[in-house]
Amino acid sequence: MNSLKKVLIAYSSNPPIIADLSEAFAKRNIDVDYVLADKNTWFDRWIIRRLNKQLHNLRILPKNKTVFSDHPLAHKNYRSTALKEKISSFNPDLVFVVRGIAFNNDALNQANRLFGWWVEKEERTQEALGEINLFDWYFFLAESSVQQAKASGHCNVSYLSHMVNPNRFHKIIGLDKRYDVCFVGNWSPHRQKFIDAVLEVTPNVAVYGRKWRRNNIRNAKVLRAIKGQWIDGEPLNKLYNESRIVLNVTNWGAGVGKGRSGMNMRVFEVPASGAFLFTDESREMDNYLKPGCHVGVFDESDLQGFKSGLRYYLDNQDVRESIAIAGGAHVRNNYTYDSAVEKIISIYNHLPIFNKAMPISD
Repeated sequence: MNSLKKVLIAYSSNPPIIADLSEAFAKRNIDVDYVLADKNTWFDRWIIRRLNKQLHNLRILPKNKTVFSDHPLAHKNYRSTALKEKISSFNPDLVFVVRGIAFNNDALNQANRLFGWWVEKEERTQEALGEINLFDWYFFLAESSVQQAKASGHCNVSYLSHMVNPNRFHKIIGLDKRYDVCFVGNWSPHRQKFIDAVLEVTPNVAVYGRKWRRNNIRNAKVLRAIKGQWIDGEPLNKLYNESRIVLNVTNWGAGVGKGRSGMNMRVFEVPASGAFLFTDESREMDNYLKPGCHVGVFDESDLQGFKSGLRYYLDNQDVRESIAIAGGAHVRNNYTYDSAVEKIISIYNHLPIFNKAMPISD
């Protein structure tokens, strides 16, 4: 019998991690409330941010300094006040902060029990290490970050990968394949070279994400492939189902290939949707999804090999669909938010007999 009855989750409105965790906690009869960390005031959006940007651009103010930082309507103060007020009114047993957007320490200190989950890239691990002592337990999305934290003397840490909500990502029976390849993600120079390579293999491509159009004004092939800046929810699940290959090109990581640590949400969401995922690698990948069995993988340092892999999977429907079926079953059986919540509850229930300086097994 778990002693956890009420959880307060703090994170941004998108991606819908709050909703997915809430659904999983509810299955365990745990009440959930939330604070949206990205909710902001007009004064911050239109006055504070614009003024700071101008002052930084004119070099009147250093990049690490801001004006109005103590103003109650400045975003960090505003969301921190919202967190304190929600803790006071809801009185949760546990406050679970999904870290990407920071809160003031005085707000975090209001929690009876405080867990954090660092879902930012491994390059920002030092930022997380500066706040771990405020938390009773701290999860990291990258194994390399866990190792850095432990090497720095922190015992209250462990690894927690992204998970998937199979009610959100699922196979749609009877839907025809509309695209050879789809890609969802914001533009970067790294991603550009892979989309260019895809278009050498097939013109039947769908690209969604910000900044693609502005960076391809004179690239007619890419412009024809761009379908929108944003896609989410059921339209995203439908897009995956309509695509023979869903491409994943990770836009972060201290290394490349198996030198990179951490996996993004797409690694779990695409197989759960019943679609075939063609992805770059990370050091954790083999422990979760077997290349050639659950997903297709490519070496991002070998563009010719990448294009050969695309051609192979486009030409071999039976192989592609067999991998998609196996990957979907594997992810839905092992890597849902129910699994994440079980881990959170287990650690929570061990905490009364431990403290932050004592190790708890993963």
